[in-house]
Amino acid sequence: KAPTGSGKTIMMAEFLKQLVDDKEVKQPLSFIWTAPKKLHIQSKEKLDNYYEKSRTLECSYFEDLSDRKIDENEILFFNLSSVNKKGTNTIVKENEQEFYLSKVLERTREEGRKIILIIDEVHYSAGQMDKKEKSAALQLRKDIEPSLTIEVSATPILAGDYEVSVQTEEVKKEAMIKKSLILNPDFVNVFKDGKIKTELGKDSEETVIKVALEKREELIKSYQKEGSKINPLLLIQLPDRKGQREDELKDKVIKILKDKFNISTEKGNNKLAIWLSGEHINKEDVERNDSEVEVLLFKQAIALGWDCPRAQVMALFREWHSPIFSIQTVGRIMRMPEPDRGIYYKEEVLNYAYT
Repeated sequence: KAPTGSGKTIMMAEFLKQLVDDKEVKQPLSFIWTAPKKLHIQSKEKLDNYYEKSRTLECSYFEDLSDRKIDENEILFFNLSSVNKKGTNTIVKENEQEFYLSKVLERTREEGRKIILIIDEVHYSAGQMDKKEKSAALQLRKDIEPSLTIEVSATPILAGDYEVSVQTEEVKKEAMIKKSLILNPDFVNVFKDGKIKTELGKDSEETVIKVALEKREELIKSYQKEGSKINPLLLIQLPDRKGQREDELKDKVIKILKDKFNISTEKGNNKLAIWLSGEHINKEDVERNDSEVEVLLFKQAIALGWDCPRAQVMALFREWHSPIFSIQTVGRIMRMPEPDRGIYYKEEVLNYAYT
């Protein structure tokens, strides 16, 4: 367990490296790394880079496995939906080539290797999936029967036999995440009946967007004073429900951004990115610190494992009911964009996230 932005993937990469380098571990090991949606791709890329010089472990997708087994010190990456037997992209269906998960595990064990299973973003498989996917995730653990299961999350649900917990203050000492989140700066906020009500909430969508963009401009000037080329990103979260009212709000926000602030998805502008179900516009390089995209419109997409450290301001047009979803979403704007500095910025405004 470690806060969003603390580098859980790299922590795991180093732990696995130390494990296979440990002379006291006599048992040869093979690894499986699974994650929801497409996060296994992001993780594999990070671990490929981490092991590039040492070559301590080999990272592979299912189709890359040689001799239809997981070699010693090899990590097999796949996403949780690929173990759903009813899915089209599955690695569990039996075939004539005997190249499916249970046979791969059988061959791996026949060579005397123990299997370690890593479940990344385990809160998703434990509580956020629909019943079919949740069943598939639980079945996966049953089918693999690993010697050790390591579950990774900022918001774990299931208690383990042994818990390693990285505290938020430890991460702040390394200046890897922001000092804190500031809610509706310069406006009156009241906490009542378990909810936060803000003076800003009475204003129009245009006012909310205007205030958020003004904060973004303030951050740009401060980054320039620090000699940094970071282009801070504003996230705008829309309601998740599908219907005429929600569609009208989305269209209204897009129109306000274009007409009032000259921010759009149009070629030659490209300041707006959209990441909605079935609608991906200008999001290819949005994670780059110097990306020209200034605003990203989304509903839920970023709440799970998305890594974009320049995201620093968030405007909300929806209520949060799930504590896990809230923590995961806020975590997207809590990362520091230049963690290698190891210290916070002199421009204090840069050391905070804003919503």
